[in-house]
Amino acid sequence: MTSYLGVDWAGGCWVVVEAGDEPNVTTEPSIYNVWHEHGKGDDVQSILVDIPIGLPENDTRDCDTEAKERLGSRSSTVFTIPPRDVVEADDYETAKENNGGSLGSQSWWLFPRILEADVFLQENADAREKIYESHPEVCFDDLSDDELSSKSDGDGVEARLNVLKQATSGSETLEDLYDEVEDVVEERSENAEWHHRISKGRVDDVLDAAVLAVTAAKIGLQDRSDDTDYPTLPDDPTEDEELGGIPMEIVYPGESE
Repeated sequence: MTSYLGVDWAGGCWVVVEAGDEPNVTTEPSIYNVWHEHGKGDDVQSILVDIPIGLPENDTRDCDTEAKERLGSRSSTVFTIPPRDVVEADDYETAKENNGGSLGSQSWWLFPRILEADVFLQENADAREKIYESHPEVCFDDLSDDELSSKSDGDGVEARLNVLKQATSGSETLEDLYDEVEDVVEERSENAEWHHRISKGRVDDVLDAAVLAVTAAKIGLQDRSDDTDYPTLPDDPTEDEELGGIPMEIVYPGESE
């Protein structure tokens, strides 16, 4: 069985969507759990994660700049990653100082998730072969014929469901995944039972993880050892030596090219 994973942080847990013969939507408390419970099996070809992978030594990442340019009016959905010494700082004041004297609180609160993925990948060579960075809004934009409204309202959620439905049409495996995702989104929108971990307000994270899984499946993304081509922002990314030379890139469907 061949499968692909899409993973997105949902403010308390990682949402995991699996595209394959047995589509699934679930949650895990850490990137380690995502890997241990879902990712390390031979059937999983690749994992797309909505979290920065690779930190610049100075300045900013080219992939963030290109993603912002691509999204235009929706550019604020892309988080510009500061240098490694900012993200790794022990306290907010040091991080702000290292970042030239300013740092938004939203950035500071995202750093633990970035470091969680960064440390895990530094220590796990096998995971570095399978885990790639992507960005849901870049993927949705590439798969959609129209500019999408904010995912925080009902119209935005419905629009993204429609994009997923169109993107999965014609593939029995991906159509099954769409049905599973649609069921979860509808259920979570009406009933936020605690044991599902995905609250009513986080159905957009299910859609984000789903579009990453669909993207990986549609481009047939394999592990890095296969050395195959796949669409990225930028075309020629800089590598992060701290992560064994992983390129700082954002993988996307490439359908609009």
